[in-house]
Amino acid sequence: MKIKTGFKLIALVLVIASLSSCAYLSEYGKLERSAQDAYARADYDTAVFMLVRSLQIDQGYEKSQVLIVDAFLMANRMHKNQIQELEESAAEFKYDDLVREYQSLINLHDAVRNLPPIRHPKINVQLEFKITNYSPQLKIAKENAAASHYSAGERLSASGTMDDQKAAAKEFKKSLSFVAGYQDAAQRYDDSRKAGIKRIAVFPFDDLSGKRKRYGSVEELVVDQMVTSVMKDPSATEFLELISRDQLDRVLTEQKLGLSGMVNEETAMEVGAILGVHEIITGKITQIIYTPVQTVHRDYKETAKIVIKSEKYKDKEGKTKTRKIYGDVDARVRHNTRSTKAVIKGSYKIVDVRTSKLIRSEAFEGKADFSAEWATFKGDERALKYKTKKLAKKGEVLAPVAEEMVSQAASDLANSLSATIKIYAR
Repeated sequence: MKIKTGFKLIALVLVIASLSSCAYLSEYGKLERSAQDAYARADYDTAVFMLVRSLQIDQGYEKSQVLIVDAFLMANRMHKNQIQELEESAAEFKYDDLVREYQSLINLHDAVRNLPPIRHPKINVQLEFKITNYSPQLKIAKENAAASHYSAGERLSASGTMDDQKAAAKEFKKSLSFVAGYQDAAQRYDDSRKAGIKRIAVFPFDDLSGKRKRYGSVEELVVDQMVTSVMKDPSATEFLELISRDQLDRVLTEQKLGLSGMVNEETAMEVGAILGVHEIITGKITQIIYTPVQTVHRDYKETAKIVIKSEKYKDKEGKTKTRKIYGDVDARVRHNTRSTKAVIKGSYKIVDVRTSKLIRSEAFEGKADFSAEWATFKGDERALKYKTKKLAKKGEVLAPVAEEMVSQAASDLANSLSATIKIYAR
């Protein structure tokens, strides 16, 4: 009798273990464990969202039912403490953070509001969460945030400096991000933005590489691609105007100067003043390095044991059977690697036209790398490894010509320079 009872107990334990294992491996179980981790590191919002998802999958999962009560309570307490601290703060833009806090509370309560009815497993009482509508508080916080940024924009716009006008435009724009159509912030933004626009003339770079145009007009390619990339980015041109090459060409022609190699820094400053720009960018390419195509061969043998035929035989019982006969096959492989590269080096300067002050001076480098591999073989294809077969099917790969490699390096350089100018403009 005791033995039967023992077997029943073991069976019950196994069933419970099996059910626990199922929950452990299930999606709702994984979500509950992730929620526990989030709860442990005081990320209560994340814990609540994960538990809500867990209960949406299985509303009877007890672990999620128990934990969500504490997680929701702690999340609310955390946000309310933050709100109280912010309301007592004297920080100028505290309402930005208040907006985030109230929005977090709204998201939190919306998530719990959509929970299916669940009962607390320990006390068998239906769980009811106190749902609060924080939309009125959020609206007030947004109004206050918009007002604080609008006031900051007003103060900055009263200044005559270009940098302050740019900063003012950003504040008016921020105001509109909280309340669309806030007062006359849109018009104030537009006025301040125009007053904060920096006009820059990019002069043709000098090619001092000594290559005598062997690879084409690399310096023109770099400048043209850089300007085009910047002008296509609305976020970069918000406070930046690059003088077109046509405008620059016209003034240089009027001053009886060529576009390449004849514009020194002093002349560029004079032309910049005529164009009415704030700054000029000049540059020079000092090195164009092209590495000729190199092809390296590596010869080796590959072998494999394969079925080469089959034969009939009789087993001990006299029955006729078939067996495979294995043999070795081989192939001579030539592994080919082809490579080439190009590098362009130089530097650029940004100079203030009015003060002749050097604002920025940096070296630059553009690169282009090409590498390819393929294989040829003689012998039995069945001896080839999987990778070798792929390389053999690939066939010979031709490398780009020198001009194309240098052009790719020029494009890389132009992209790098345009990224730098975009950051500078913002």
